Amino acid sequence: AQLTNATCSLVPQVLKSCTEFIEKHGIVDGIYRLSGIASNIQKLRHEFDSEQIPDLTKDIYIQDIHCVGSLCKLYFRELPNPLLTYQLYEKFS
Repeated sequence: AQLTNATCSLVPQVLKSCTEFIEKHGIVDGIYRLSGIASNIQKLRHEFDSEQIPDLTKDIYIQDIHCVGSLCKLYFRELPNPLLTYQLYEKFS
């Protein structure tokens, strides 16, 4: 399904950039299952935290594409409220 412009503005830049990059370059097994190198994940996180949009086509990220998927997972883990909210937990289980 296509996202509307209103929906896209609600998607954080880190998720938008990482998922677009993974869709284009991430045709590898276990892209979200395998972890990237911790130092690469932190470097990438720092670039996004500095309100920059990092160049994900740098060799460091292309060679360790799993760090991009790992950053997405980290983002969801650190949300103050889960994506599937506590209020809806009973309905999901």
